[in-house]
Amino acid sequence: MELFGESMDPKISYFETFIIASKTKSFSKAAKKLGVTQGTVSNHISTLEKYFDTQLFIRTPEGVELTPEGEIVYEKASIMLELMESAKQHIKSIHEYPEGIIKIAASTTPGEHILPSIIMDYKREYRDVDFDMEITDSKKCFKLLENGNVDIIAVGHLYNKDYEHLIIGKDRLVLIVPPNHRLANKGIATLSDIMKEDYIDREEGSGTREILIKALNEKGYSMMDLNIVMRLGSNSSVITAVSEGDGISIVSEIPAKKASEAGLIKIIPIEDLDLTRYLYMVKGKKLKNPSAVKSFWDFLEE
Repeated sequence: MELFGESMDPKISYFETFIIASKTKSFSKAAKKLGVTQGTVSNHISTLEKYFDTQLFIRTPEGVELTPEGEIVYEKASIMLELMESAKQHIKSIHEYPEGIIKIAASTTPGEHILPSIIMDYKREYRDVDFDMEITDSKKCFKLLENGNVDIIAVGHLYNKDYEHLIIGKDRLVLIVPPNHRLANKGIATLSDIMKEDYIDREEGSGTREILIKALNEKGYSMMDLNIVMRLGSNSSVITAVSEGDGISIVSEIPAKKASEAGLIKIIPIEDLDLTRYLYMVKGKKLKNPSAVKSFWDFLEE
């Protein structure tokens, strides 16, 4: 029996068909998913059965099920296809022709005000790479990175310094008050002034909040010394609440400037509190698209 004759040598696509048929448990569903005819699926499976000299599927009232021999082929074919995809990505990386999706999680300030322009600049050179971005707080960003759910995160606070990271910007946190507030008329504020007012806090896990906690601790205070009346999950929601007179708050200067120019709030310098911070891009260790991530990271370092 000629095992490696032309008619018996299956193509990679035949194994892909086999995997889809195994998962859907139906030749017709596999055909629909692959965009081919059911006859093509049957032909691919038949070629594989001849190649391995065994039956891979048994028919059931619900569709098809793998035989014990089919289970073995499924396990090995899955590994083979994964290795082939890895090799493909590696070669793309070498030739610097990345494609596919980079998954990013970002906290509010870098996600809404820094990353969009960086991504647009990058895509002018690498048009085949797309980005899937989720906006959440800095702490959750790190959780997503550690679990391998995203390739890169952009944050205002480094919860874990064990990851490779880059500085992508500098930000200052500023005090914002309603336009007609007494501190708006005063033109400057102290930490003592802030503690006398109703304060609108960011959610736990926010990079903005962590920077404020650190600055307060250095002065011998904590968040307990603030009269917190509510906690909100984004700069924009905090700015809206302040503009409506619900209290004062400390937020990123970037969105605060836009709101101030629109007359929604006033930015007041804090005399005795330094709230400067850096914004970081952090690279994960479980990359789903290493070639695209490498090109994006190299772009950031230029």
